[in-house]
Amino acid sequence: MKYYKNIEKFVENKQVFCGMDVHESHWNICFYSDSTVLEKQRIPAEYQRLKICLEKYSTARNIQFVYEAGFSGFWLYRLLTHDGYNCIVTPASKMVLTGDKVKTDDRDAEKLALYLAADLLKSVYVPADYVESDRRVVRRRAQLVRKQTRAKNEIRSFLYLHGITRPEHLSKNWSKAFLAWLERLDFKQSSDKFTMTQLLQTYRMIRDSLAAVTRYIRQLSQDTKYVSAYKRITSLRGVGLITAMTLLLEINDFSRFKNSDHFGSYLGLTPSQYSSGGHVRLGHITRQGNAHLRRVLIESAWTVIRHEPVLRAKYERIKAKGNNGKKAIVAIARSLAIRLRRCLLDQTDYVVGVC
Repeated sequence: MKYYKNIEKFVENKQVFCGMDVHESHWNICFYSDSTVLEKQRIPAEYQRLKICLEKYSTARNIQFVYEAGFSGFWLYRLLTHDGYNCIVTPASKMVLTGDKVKTDDRDAEKLALYLAADLLKSVYVPADYVESDRRVVRRRAQLVRKQTRAKNEIRSFLYLHGITRPEHLSKNWSKAFLAWLERLDFKQSSDKFTMTQLLQTYRMIRDSLAAVTRYIRQLSQDTKYVSAYKRITSLRGVGLITAMTLLLEINDFSRFKNSDHFGSYLGLTPSQYSSGGHVRLGHITRQGNAHLRRVLIESAWTVIRHEPVLRAKYERIKAKGNNGKKAIVAIARSLAIRLRRCLLDQTDYVVGVC
């Protein structure tokens, strides 16, 4: 492949493809057109520096950009599209494997440009900026839940380290009475008392932050952008605040899925398949797609089957075939998600007991 010095003349009225390998401090960029790599550069991670590079491509008919989804989010995509360029953000998990033994930022940028030109890349859905902002709140809550669980486990481990067990009259862990008992605990060594105080302070700080975030999510659910859809899907017992808002904010546009199978695949709740000759074997769920949504749907499914006879019957049928409860509940989570999607697309409330 040749590198052209007179780029302006070469790209005149042509389609140009730009692959970008994005890092925190720098971007590797590769411009490609008409089966030719025009140039490759490493520039500081600044949009203005990229615009300077684009000056020599002013004669091109169109410039299309691509970079991989990841830590950098969508701000670069939004700047490029605002300035009139075509851009896609591609998932790294869907990249075509080439078997290359050498991997560099320079090669990654070139590969992105060539794959873009060959139309071999998938693109991720880019939500509106306000949806992405609200979504971060829901994801922040999930982070705090994990931190709170970790803080609780640290306290339990510390008690076990000292052979201390919870009194029988304190039947509910992490109640006010339980926390008061933890505060009153006496230790032989003053350093252990200090450590327990620190552990309790950390737990309380996380608990208070979690409560504040949950209150904010409840306020979001009543926003005019979400309240109608929120009321529809929470009409089913078992689908509460967190599941509903996670569904609405992670998906946002339910019409972007062409059918229920496409939606189930996005959730990662579709069985993996191994086919050879006339044999077809279904395996575990793919676990690809949106892990945040998959988690809350499975949690809700355990509650929903207590109130929804159709899904309960399906759960029992699957379990009766020799599958354990976990496999059965995954199937229920998929059915639940598809039913909720249909309610939102049809703008109807969930009707319990209807197949």
